[in-house]
Amino acid sequence: MGELREVTAPGIPAAVPGLFSNAVVCDGVVYVSGQHAGGSEGLAEMTMYDQAREALRRVQALVEAAGSDITRVTKITVLVIDMSQRAEVTRARKEVFTGPLPAATMAEVSGFVDPALMVEIEAIAHL
Repeated sequence: MGELREVTAPGIPAAVPGLFSNAVVCDGVVYVSGQHAGGSEGLAEMTMYDQAREALRRVQALVEAAGSDITRVTKITVLVIDMSQRAEVTRARKEVFTGPLPAATMAEVSGFVDPALMVEIEAIAHL
């Protein structure tokens, strides 16, 4: 296994020190930790769509900071607190991903650390 390189990006809240990185690159692959809208102004008023757009914006920023781009994302995992609102996440995804779409998994979870969060998205991309 190659050496891990941590990736950060402007405008992305720092990861919890000593716990995880927002993204790492290893052997030409970018692994992006779950991104969400936490720390955003007006988080409590954001819709599922708004939060999905922010999570995807953060994923894209980290992938680009690693030296890749959103078209090189090969896999995403989407976690939501209410599967009945999945159309809102799908709408946000369709604005970001075009052409060959990444493989994807979506699952409903009981909640996140911040109760105002509704969606979290992680990704794998290639350089």
